[in-house]
Amino acid sequence: MILSRRLKRHIHAALSAAPAVIAVLAAGISGARAADPVTQSPWSVGVNSQARLLAAGGPEPGADVTYRAGVEIQLKPGAHTYWRQPGDAGVPPQVSFAGSRNLKSAELRYPAPMRIDESGLQVFGYLQNVILPIEAVPVDAAQPVHLEVSFSYAACDKICIPAEARAALDLAPRDARGADAGRLLLAAISLPERIENGGPVTFAAKPVTGRDKPTWRVTIERPRGPWRDLFVEAPEGWFFETKRAGDAFEVVAAEQPAGAAAPHVTLTLTGPRDYEVQMDLPGS
Repeated sequence: MILSRRLKRHIHAALSAAPAVIAVLAAGISGARAADPVTQSPWSVGVNSQARLLAAGGPEPGADVTYRAGVEIQLKPGAHTYWRQPGDAGVPPQVSFAGSRNLKSAELRYPAPMRIDESGLQVFGYLQNVILPIEAVPVDAAQPVHLEVSFSYAACDKICIPAEARAALDLAPRDARGADAGRLLLAAISLPERIENGGPVTFAAKPVTGRDKPTWRVTIERPRGPWRDLFVEAPEGWFFETKRAGDAFEVVAAEQPAGAAAPHVTLTLTGPRDYEVQMDLPGS
């Protein structure tokens, strides 16, 4: 087949322009990727663990604009980290959102812990990997949130090593959902449900007499179990030990301020579902 000179010129011009067209298309694709939201911070690596900040992407649907985020901790095999009330030993995690911008409020939440034997001591915390969810609320819902997190914790194997993660992510109203949105949603819906006593669960606490230390028997009046464990948090100066007693739990004030009355406590109950309730322990 013989091509006309005019057609040859068109083909030559098209081939000459192809590199430029490809470059423009590549730049457009690169620009689109650059505009994608960053929803994972780099890992802050420690001896027994590493931690980072995750974000789900755009805000959750609803009238009140809320962004879902979380601190992810990966622990080396055999290591553990502590709950907000560490038990017989250990230090609770500390978090700060200082440096954040357009942030009205942010709360770091904790999944229900498990009991861990630490050289004969009972501590409360997590093994392997855990995500601590964060709910971030902006001041101005139409503007992005710059979320900065400083998180310090202990990661324990044969010895406990202090660790710290510093991370920041930008959360914008039009962000697409990120790769970790599903994991963060699962972490959030797995948290202990905060309830009023007498709602889905009814707790009853009665003093137990004749003990060296103030003791209460805590029963779950409804529904009937099977409940796995009960953890007690109280004001500073108090420390409570808990143990199963048949179908109930015994709560013992192992430490208490001198002359203090029975305190207001937070109970975390684990079982088919996990619940968190606040109540006053009755006086003896």
